[in-house]
Amino acid sequence: MARARRRITTFLQTLTAGRRAADTPSDLSKIFSSPGFAVAAVALAALCTPLPAVAQSPDAQSAQDPARFQTDIVVTPERGETPKLLVPASTVVMDRAALAARPVVQPAELVQYLPGFHVAQSEFYAGRPVVSARGFFGGGEAEYIRLLVDGQPVADVESGLIDWSQLSTASIRRVEASRGPGASMYGDSAIGGVIQILTDRAATGGQLTATAGTFDSFTADGTYGRRQGRTGFNVSGAARGTGGAFDHSAGSQFLGAGAIDGANKGFTWRWNATGGTRDRDDPGVLTTDVLQADPTASDPLFRFDNASRVNFSTAFTLRGADVSWKPQARVYFSSRGEDTIRTVLLAPRLGDTQARALTSDVFGGSVEGEYAFGAARPPVVRFGVDLAHEHLDTSYRSVDNTGIVGGLESEAAGRRIRAGLFTSASFEPTARVRLTGAVRWDDVGDAGFGVTGAASTQRAWSPRGGVVVQLTDTGSVALFAQASKAFKVPTLDQLFDPRPYPDFQGGTFTISNPTLTPQRATNMEVGISGGGRVQWSALVYRMNVDNEIDFDVRTFSYANIGESRHAGLELEAEGRWWKHLRPSITYALADVTDLESDTQLKNVPRNLIVLAGSFDFPWAIAAHVRYNRTWGAFLDDANAFPIDGPSTLDLRVRHAIGRHAVFLDVVNATNTTFEEYGYTLVDFRGRTVPYAYAGAQRALRAGLSLSF
Repeated sequence: MARARRRITTFLQTLTAGRRAADTPSDLSKIFSSPGFAVAAVALAALCTPLPAVAQSPDAQSAQDPARFQTDIVVTPERGETPKLLVPASTVVMDRAALAARPVVQPAELVQYLPGFHVAQSEFYAGRPVVSARGFFGGGEAEYIRLLVDGQPVADVESGLIDWSQLSTASIRRVEASRGPGASMYGDSAIGGVIQILTDRAATGGQLTATAGTFDSFTADGTYGRRQGRTGFNVSGAARGTGGAFDHSAGSQFLGAGAIDGANKGFTWRWNATGGTRDRDDPGVLTTDVLQADPTASDPLFRFDNASRVNFSTAFTLRGADVSWKPQARVYFSSRGEDTIRTVLLAPRLGDTQARALTSDVFGGSVEGEYAFGAARPPVVRFGVDLAHEHLDTSYRSVDNTGIVGGLESEAAGRRIRAGLFTSASFEPTARVRLTGAVRWDDVGDAGFGVTGAASTQRAWSPRGGVVVQLTDTGSVALFAQASKAFKVPTLDQLFDPRPYPDFQGGTFTISNPTLTPQRATNMEVGISGGGRVQWSALVYRMNVDNEIDFDVRTFSYANIGESRHAGLELEAEGRWWKHLRPSITYALADVTDLESDTQLKNVPRNLIVLAGSFDFPWAIAAHVRYNRTWGAFLDDANAFPIDGPSTLDLRVRHAIGRHAVFLDVVNATNTTFEEYGYTLVDFRGRTVPYAYAGAQRALRAGLSLSF
């Protein structure tokens, strides 16, 4: 640990010296010839170029040029405390100070500030957030990102989708995100990445933030804690409301949470509980022609679409406090009820509207341990088991042309049982080399749902091996590489959803398919990172995915019909030359190819670039500016309909008044009209009609934050 914290300065030439063009994989040739890569490379080089020396006092110089490199300690990538520089994966950390500086008032908005992650409709007034990473896009029907809140997995039982709004923003003290497969530690769905939100531990004091702005939107978000000796408590809550950025898109949400924690000799414990309600109208999708003419419109076919949710969760965690032996146990329970009316387009201007009622509950837990062997550089072994029992009860009813819910159409009930065993080890054979390895076995069993012939049990092994090599004596530059396997089990909706669709011949059919098998991925990546006046990293990856699940128009059902290759490049750099200016750039290029058609998969932007800067001005005024652009995405797998993606400018100006602050946010400051994602349909004349979800227009938001 002491060695890892003494490492500074940069040595980029170590990686690039003597490298030949023939060393570049052939499937990445398009990446390095991309115009986006050229732009990012120039900006990265500019950030990494030292500025002329500026005369300054010795005190100022020592403050800005620490003699030793300080690295973050992260817990998410390896399920245990690890110096960030020694993790063989791309990991980013956002703390409370960084969160306060950005135009963020709810958790989904902060995800778009994590490099390499792309979020559609992230704002509460814009709709339902859809997150993607490394070319994995679920389109609001499935999820390829694993979210943890204080170690507890968060996902809807039937779809695996994440409700990003179910916790108070004020209670967030830290966010950790690891891109790429995390199945060796977390199992199912962690193909695109893992995000963990860590909330407040009890401490005396609190914060209250209130905002109001465009689209009749408001938020009130607060947290308060108090500690007495070894025991403390924390409470938090939020209220959010909006008239919506589009017609028929109003929404409201109320949530509350509480936690108690304590420490006894040899262990610490924490109990927490969260509950809330959310109600939201859904404006639906638009043809691209209508969207360009009026991006705030809503098709009348979706005039009854709405979702109302009530949820509750609680967890208890016990941790050992021994130096070399660190056991941990967690049990959790969550319950949810949801009533929705949803319209599905069967063809242009032809929709099927049904009401769905569902209840779900999850009871789960984990037991894990970590042991460090006694040595100068002790090997560390981690191991554990994850268990969960998920229950789902769902039914569908008809909806008439006045929005009245009618009789029962179909219903199903069943359960999914998950079991996962994992172990990992890390070892430093020399002061500059760290080796890691991990393997996980998962068993997922389904029962019930009134389906015969179902694939009742699905199993997967997820191994991973990695290496980190520190290239300089001071440890400021590190080279890392890893190889891993990951998987994603079909969702319960993809397997067993009983929603009946009309076949226009007097009968019905379902699009679920109980014979689906897991998607499986094999990933390899290599990268380099460095610290000092410029914090930077660069990596390339290649992942092959088999048995991809998609809708098969030949059978009108989900099927394992796809094989794809995800190859990409990710660059990050943040300059810290001056105390009052911190420019940054991130660039991600995703070459996601369907191996059968040799085209880019739909809704996956080939290029994502973010230019940002944080500025400190006199009179306690600070500003954060962010320009975001994506391009190279298509509404269809044939790549015939390009998406007019976002090119937006967001900013926050913040004025500190003692411990308090006032701020002004401008989101999409240039008022750009753009398309988030979508699909195509064929009408009865054989013509292809493109549909897309609109991005929100410019929004202003003023806020006040009080600390006490």
